[in-house]
Amino acid sequence: FIVFLIAGIALVSCSPSADLSADQDGTAQTDLLIAEGRLLPVRFVDVSFSVAGQIEEVRAADGDWVRRGQVLAILQDVPEFHEALARAQQEQLLARQELDDYLASADVNLSRGKLDVITARSRYNTARDNLLAGRSTERQARLDEAEALLKLVEQDLLLLEENNGLLPATLEVFQARLAAADTAVGTARSAVDALKLRAPLTGSAADVSVRPGQKIAAGEVALAVADFSQWVVETDSLTEIEVVHVKPDQQVEVVLDALPDLILTGSVTAINSRFEEKRGDITYTATVKLNQSDSRMRWGMTAAIFFLP
Repeated sequence: FIVFLIAGIALVSCSPSADLSADQDGTAQTDLLIAEGRLLPVRFVDVSFSVAGQIEEVRAADGDWVRRGQVLAILQDVPEFHEALARAQQEQLLARQELDDYLASADVNLSRGKLDVITARSRYNTARDNLLAGRSTERQARLDEAEALLKLVEQDLLLLEENNGLLPATLEVFQARLAAADTAVGTARSAVDALKLRAPLTGSAADVSVRPGQKIAAGEVALAVADFSQWVVETDSLTEIEVVHVKPDQQVEVVLDALPDLILTGSVTAINSRFEEKRGDITYTATVKLNQSDSRMRWGMTAAIFFLP
């Protein structure tokens, strides 16, 4: 009994020191904000066709280096798309020719306008003289008609003289027709171009999930193109209480779960202004750009981010 009593007294007398040590350790760690994140390439784009179809050819495999604009995959040809493009190009050609012809007719328009005024004035003078020679309802009507016509052609001549031989309203009609034809050609060409999937940036092809003969829907992801020249870590678990302690350019240390002996450094490059709600918590997303790279690093690896004070 005496032995157990002495042991109990010893444990009680030692416990405050252990608790204090734990508290001290806990306090030290609460000063260092830690968040979970995921490793991502510095830039990446999921690539998809804008039209549905059947894959005819795939020109990229996982890991292939591709340049921006390079064709990655092709859908089976659609003859209707090419026919529509040919019709649109023909209309564009006619519209441009009409506009060019009208622009070239400026001098002729001025001469014709002057001639129209001379002819209309002559008709007006004749109708006026006839009315003065003997009034009648018919002669009055002919004079009114000649006078109205003379005013119109005089106005047209004035517009021609002010606009270098071109009527603005007529010019707008020809320009509008050409603009509509240009738009139609652009739309038709886009439909033809949509049969080819091109790289949106220079980088490496990844997650190529299409094969020749496969049918694919518009908007369905066919593959991704990523720039692995640099890495970022993104965390979406910062609570509203934690995010206020994070600022742009803040230094961090990152440890990947798969590479615990590799300590990476970096800095905060972005903090989302918009919140997300996860399991009742308000959270924000922050992005960290890493200063180092390692051949063992892989897209999607989980990581611990230590935000340095």
